Amino acid sequence: MPTLFIRLQSPVYHDEDGKDLSCDWLILENDGSVRASGVTDYRGLSELIDPSADWLQNPDNLVIMVPAEHVLALSTEVPGRSVGHIRRALPFVVEEFLAADIENMHLAHGPIRKGAPVRVNLIDGSYIDDWVDCFEELGLKPGHMVSDAELLPVFGGGATVLLEPETALVRTDSQAASIDRDNLGLALSSLDANVIQVVNGELDGITAGQLDPGVSVQSGDETEPPLVYLARRWRSLPDAVNLLQGPYTPARPPSRNLYRWRAVASLAGIWLLLAIVGMAAQAIWSGLKADDLSERSVALYRDLYPNETRVNTSNVLRLFRAKLGQSTGEGGAGFATYLGHLAQGVDRNVSIWSLTYSENRNTLDADLQLSSYDALEQFKQRLNRLGVELEITSAEQQDSGVRARVRLQSPGGDA
Repeated sequence: MPTLFIRLQSPVYHDEDGKDLSCDWLILENDGSVRASGVTDYRGLSELIDPSADWLQNPDNLVIMVPAEHVLALSTEVPGRSVGHIRRALPFVVEEFLAADIENMHLAHGPIRKGAPVRVNLIDGSYIDDWVDCFEELGLKPGHMVSDAELLPVFGGGATVLLEPETALVRTDSQAASIDRDNLGLALSSLDANVIQVVNGELDGITAGQLDPGVSVQSGDETEPPLVYLARRWRSLPDAVNLLQGPYTPARPPSRNLYRWRAVASLAGIWLLLAIVGMAAQAIWSGLKADDLSERSVALYRDLYPNETRVNTSNVLRLFRAKLGQSTGEGGAGFATYLGHLAQGVDRNVSIWSLTYSENRNTLDADLQLSSYDALEQFKQRLNRLGVELEITSAEQQDSGVRARVRLQSPGGDA
């Protein structure tokens, strides 16, 4: 998408006609070509720009350059045990560089790393308030606001100078400023720089004569307007400190990756919900099955002991044990255990006619009525999975199904 660059030339002036603001503007395409550019004021911006354009909905496509003369740029070391401590200490450390009250200044900083100098930009809070208000009234939401001098390249031990008709932008690895052309030689001679890279022209003889003889002055062959040069610098290496921090931080639309992860998260949420519903349904089914088996156990107990009235699902196992005991012998399972396994193996295809338990042999004989021989085989397999050996002692096909007699015993038990 294209990017709109607006280079402000002054603070916002208020008069009887409203607001006044001088600026240069430039629309740069993705390939670095210039779509359009010009010079205008606040009213001209309102007529020139359509804030509803799709590409202007993204704050990253709108970059504001503010005059370096209104920004104090410096680099300073801040003591602190952590990044948070350093961030909180910054206002107190930079206050000594100010003639104004720190509370009236807006502070923006670059990346904070322990043991490394922190780049800091300070600007009068009223300036940035007025600029932000102007763009809000125009329906624009800039994502970046930077000092124009901060867009110059920087290299160790040197300085970069961008010449303009009346001023020059200067940047070193620790400072950035705007200087009148008449004072440029004096300012450059005060820098601890052994190489000076000049952009958009050459130093005049008077300025060059004020430099130390050992300073190397290198001039490039750039012929493009300063705003085009600064815009392309921002595109190639956007390392300038963004003034839109703290209360001025712009709201950016979610990235495409976020939308993709949201879709993945939504799908995962759906699967998780289905899994929870499935587990809940399984738990409900298991509960119903357990209730059914408990009721069958109660029915069996009442069939065996019709005179007992105090049986219910909560005490049926205890009553069985009290009545019949759970003598298991060496390694045996016992009547109550057999009965529990038998109850788990019984389904709608199996009916119990009678039970005979031998404590000496630790076996349980049962007369069953089943729907088919296949049902008998399935019943046997279910009991085997529970660790109970099932011996079919007889089986006979009848009109009502298969009548079988089976014997339950523990593995390794005596038949």
